[in-house]
Amino acid sequence: MYILQSDRLRVDVSEPGVPPNTTTRFDRAGFVEEVVLDGIHRFCASEPRNLSHVSSGGRGICNEYKSDADVEAAVGDYFMKPGIGLLLKEADGPYRFMNAYKVKPFSIDVTQEGGSILFVTQPEPCGGYALRQEKRLTVDGNRLEMRIKLENAGEKDFVGEEYCHNFISVNCMTLGPNYTLEFPDGKDRGYFPAEGEMLAIGNKFTFSGPLQRARMFTMEAGEFTPKPREKSRFLCKDIPWNEFEWIFKNDAEGAGAHVYEQINLSRVVLWAANHMLSTESFHSIRLAPGESDVWTRTWVFETYK
Repeated sequence: MYILQSDRLRVDVSEPGVPPNTTTRFDRAGFVEEVVLDGIHRFCASEPRNLSHVSSGGRGICNEYKSDADVEAAVGDYFMKPGIGLLLKEADGPYRFMNAYKVKPFSIDVTQEGGSILFVTQPEPCGGYALRQEKRLTVDGNRLEMRIKLENAGEKDFVGEEYCHNFISVNCMTLGPNYTLEFPDGKDRGYFPAEGEMLAIGNKFTFSGPLQRARMFTMEAGEFTPKPREKSRFLCKDIPWNEFEWIFKNDAEGAGAHVYEQINLSRVVLWAANHMLSTESFHSIRLAPGESDVWTRTWVFETYK
């Protein structure tokens, strides 16, 4: 395990290929297993197991890529799953995240210095596709930054999405009225039950009580008004996208997180169950051979008492 520390944060990062970082779904570079603020408040949760499908082993802050590389591959061939490796396609049909695939993992070089860790995932050509990823995690005070640079090192255009799973809670407390999720630049929804116990009040979401089953709610990019670039509060200053933000709180514990993301936002998915809420913001990617893309997410963990 790699550990990043500041005067306020401790961030535990799982090594690639070491449990729980062994799935064929989540990027094995920079898999954040736990975040602790001021030695008291813990923010990472595990994906529940009482779901309609087999749990895919998610935990904490971990991201994932989607593309059509799996669709183009024939049965018996390998296809590229960015962040993981080359997966064997053993049956017809698209990639299924809950399945366990035979994998030839990508080589990942890791360099840790001071308050940051750099993960470099090396390209492995397959079916005309190849990607090189640099992911840097940095801690500074109560801030955690994830900066990703993706380069198309293949022969084909790469078209896809990257999104970050935030499997989070505050001190493992079950979801309920003490939790709120706010989108400051989001659409005012008035008041309505988004999905059963998950409620929308203005541009905030809350919960009437413990969720009896997993709930999912999708919002399109057009429902948000991202802030212009010059208002950015990021540690990194060379990102070209607008700023999208959301705020996660637990009033009973007096702790939460304010998240700022500079991404090419395509949609947002909320996914909640039991003790875990995941806000997933999708970054749209289109790269010709030789082109690269850079984007950043920053979590500012805070106390409110």
